[in-house]
Amino acid sequence: MNYSNLLTPINSAYETTLFGQKAFIRRLTQQELWDYEDDMARLRAGDKPGYDTSIRGIQLVLSALVNEDGSRPDPKDLPAAAEFLSTHSNKDLLEANVTVQRYAYGDLEAAEKN
Repeated sequence: MNYSNLLTPINSAYETTLFGQKAFIRRLTQQELWDYEDDMARLRAGDKPGYDTSIRGIQLVLSALVNEDGSRPDPKDLPAAAEFLSTHSNKDLLEANVTVQRYAYGDLEAAEKN
């Protein structure tokens, strides 16, 4: 057996709704989640914690977006994170972030079934 195959990422797309639109997301890696948590802790202690943590949360959502076939979109095709602040409410931003995190942690499908 070629054990290095165990390091091949699973490229699957999960259909969900983000910002009122059909979207496809992937499961984030554990390292991506740790990096996000570290960034959020650091940003909360910064000069503009509200703005900076909002931008980082949007970046997390954008990083989870995939095409229907599971491939990642070209970053130039995605809107800038800051554009979301003047387009969507805090509730919408938080809801998208929670959806991405719940899917990454594996409990979104179970929650949607109930």
